[in-house]
Amino acid sequence: MANALRVFSWCVYDLANTAFSALFVSFFFPLYIKDFLGGNEFHIGLAFGLSMFFVAVLVPFLGAVSDHLRRRMPFIIFFTVLCCIFTWLVIYADLFTALLFGLLANFCYHASLGVYNALLPALAPKERRGTISGYGVAAGYLGTLVSLIAIWILFNNYGWGTSDGIRATFPLTALLFFIPSLLTFFFAEQSLKKKIGLKKAVHGAFQDLRTTFSDLKHYKPFLLFLLATFMFVNAITAVIIFLYLYGKSEIQLSLQSFMVVYAAFAFASLLGAFIAGKVSDKIGHKKTLLFSGYLWIPVILILLFVQNHAAFLTAGILGGIALGIFWTAQRPLLLILTPPKKAGQFFGFLEFTDKFSGILGPIIFGFFAVESYQVALASLLVFFVLGIFFLSRVKV
Repeated sequence: MANALRVFSWCVYDLANTAFSALFVSFFFPLYIKDFLGGNEFHIGLAFGLSMFFVAVLVPFLGAVSDHLRRRMPFIIFFTVLCCIFTWLVIYADLFTALLFGLLANFCYHASLGVYNALLPALAPKERRGTISGYGVAAGYLGTLVSLIAIWILFNNYGWGTSDGIRATFPLTALLFFIPSLLTFFFAEQSLKKKIGLKKAVHGAFQDLRTTFSDLKHYKPFLLFLLATFMFVNAITAVIIFLYLYGKSEIQLSLQSFMVVYAAFAFASLLGAFIAGKVSDKIGHKKTLLFSGYLWIPVILILLFVQNHAAFLTAGILGGIALGIFWTAQRPLLLILTPPKKAGQFFGFLEFTDKFSGILGPIIFGFFAVESYQVALASLLVFFVLGIFFLSRVKV
């Protein structure tokens, strides 16, 4: 019973943090910067890209310290609270300061995820990790649906697209992230009697990272997995950040219409994650992840060549399924390719790769999108094809 509560509490954090990624990253921060503060796509891509650079530099070290402390939760709590604070503060800022707060909020959000993911090995045996990961991802997209309902209620009170309504989304996002996370803070981590001092943990982390960096050459499958992840996440991050601005610019999609599409996207992701969790435990996490990569190709082709509401909805549903499958299969595949005692560090390297991808993808897409969304979309195809190539060479 106690373990079931821990698993449930772990999944709830996926539900909570997706409110931030859906409402802040995909919807209202890009919209607020462009339509209310006078910024453009390149400013938005630069803010997100730089935030992920700082995460890429720091997260492997944070993961290693958490490995030595044998505690994950203090890191998760600290960065979650800061993320919520900076999210709220965006509404009080001018363009430059809002971009800075957005950078810091996104940094804190992603900094918490590497440590959070490293809780998974303690929650589930190896043969159940794909299933549990799928539950977490599915809970995340359920959180997206809950967030969209909350936003719908908010705009019905404030008015759709009004300045007050858009500004009110930032405090709401912070609360939707923070309040459910309380369950995770109190119950997701098992209490340990034997602990280690912070100074000793930091010293051990430096030593371990030095050793791990020098040993990475011995983990060729893991390095190929990181290269594949780098390619996939470059494209996925750009899609998540710019999907609404693309729909608004290219097919004149209203905010209400996009919310319907995004709800379908979230439901498809939930379904993809739930199914992929069980399937990946049976057929293998690599095959499941490859299927996700192949599924992204028609998504981009539809957006490139068919620009109407029906095509946008179709691409959203297919992309949602692909995204749910990707995040579900990624975590357990990493655990197969790495030593169990270094889970925090290797999740840190995965976060390093994810966030380094987050530097390049949004900046490249944002640079091209200022002139042409078609060229920007075409650049994503290159990333997905390269991701499939590197992943196919991973030996499990």
